[in-house]
Amino acid sequence: MEIEKKILVAIDLDFETGFVLSSAASFFRETSAKFYVLHVVSAEIFTLIDKKSTVKSKSEEAYKAVENKLKEAGLYYLNYEIFIAAGAPVAEILNFSNKKGIDMIALGTHQKIGIKEFISGSVSFSVSKNSICPVLLIPLRNAVKLTKKELIKESAVSLINPS
Repeated sequence: MEIEKKILVAIDLDFETGFVLSSAASFFRETSAKFYVLHVVSAEIFTLIDKKSTVKSKSEEAYKAVENKLKEAGLYYLNYEIFIAAGAPVAEILNFSNKKGIDMIALGTHQKIGIKEFISGSVSFSVSKNSICPVLLIPLRNAVKLTKKELIKESAVSLINPS
């Protein structure tokens, strides 16, 4: 009997989301894996007076968007749960990983270096540096060159034939 792996896929809701989800899923096709799809709504947007309702509405929007991304990428068949958190992305990803006993974290990276990393920071670098479990970094540098339609098509193809 195979033990089910717990895979945390941390995503940002952009056009590369399908690519990140498909890439992570392709690594665990042959195993029994449960995917925890986590999107962190940045805490910076909660400067309004009614923070509680803002968090709730943003979380509902994000949840629907994540479900749509999974369907667009053809990943509706996966064993997954969607979670939305509000706060600092690095802290939320690491806290979630520790609470759920995650076996591996998968997230996309733009591979920022030098001054770009210093100015905007790197969530993937900080998560990989501070995580207690392995981190799968999915490079997005080449994905940026593709259009939305090409990227969705590419991610679906990579799941069927990853070579």
